[in-house]
Amino acid sequence: MSSLFSSNKSNERDLSFGLNARLSIASLLQKQQWEQIDAIARHLTSDEVSRLIDGICLTDRYNKSIQLFIRSANTEFSHLLAGAWYLYQAWQARTGKWAEDLSKSEVEGFLHYLQLARLKLGGSFQQEAYRCEARARLVRAEMGLSKPDKALAAFQQSIALDDTKFWAYHHVFKLVSPKWLGDKDELVAYIRSVEKQDIQYTLWLMFLIEMYSDIEEEKAAPKRWYNEHEPVIQKILAQPKLPVNDSLVSIYANNNLAYLYHVVGQKEERDAVLDKLVDRFPPYPWAYFGIESGSDTEMRQFRQSAAHPRP
Repeated sequence: MSSLFSSNKSNERDLSFGLNARLSIASLLQKQQWEQIDAIARHLTSDEVSRLIDGICLTDRYNKSIQLFIRSANTEFSHLLAGAWYLYQAWQARTGKWAEDLSKSEVEGFLHYLQLARLKLGGSFQQEAYRCEARARLVRAEMGLSKPDKALAAFQQSIALDDTKFWAYHHVFKLVSPKWLGDKDELVAYIRSVEKQDIQYTLWLMFLIEMYSDIEEEKAAPKRWYNEHEPVIQKILAQPKLPVNDSLVSIYANNNLAYLYHVVGQKEERDAVLDKLVDRFPPYPWAYFGIESGSDTEMRQFRQSAAHPRP
């Protein structure tokens, strides 16, 4: 089972989605100017903090710089960065295999880094934006450690500080999905409980694509999926679409919307969304269907493909 944090070294998107380039973060990292990056982070929006950290930590590009920093610094920003980086390393160590196929060393590496991530992300943060970010990512660590109660406690701590924190909602979605510790009914109940309409809309899109990915290899998958979920499909497609911008909720909504259009046979609508996204493609939902979103070639081939016949 591939994780959200999977990375292909030769085919990587910028998961800050342009933010880090605009802020010249790569240059600051090269010069080890972490205090300046910390100062920049303190003036960002909550969503931008998530993207800043993702662009630094969810890649192998900056491993040496990060290791030097977290070994020598003892600041709230270094703890946050360490927690995010350890979490990424945990899922890299785990690989994309099913649980029963993991080797002993892969399991041990996974648990080792998860414990380190939990220690850093669960620590004390006076800076509220950093505490909010840390607790959102702690959901993912506790999920990996099969501690759903602790994951939900971290979620509540995060959204108490910022009830629009998409990463917190996203990680709980992963926690309660059938692919991890939950089931379909639990996932639906969770989505319905979300009060923020843009986030709930995004989670419904993610739900529809996740349910399709679970049966995608079946011969009659589109028809069965459509019959099971037609009311939700029609409701979501009738709702106003989120504008395409650099926010995580917009990016995840519109990537999943593009694939939804693909599955229901609306090629023109699919391609129109892809045109607006340009290169704002996270690893998922694409990896569910064997598409490397970091590859311009593979994304171009997808665009050139026909949409499924309408179920």
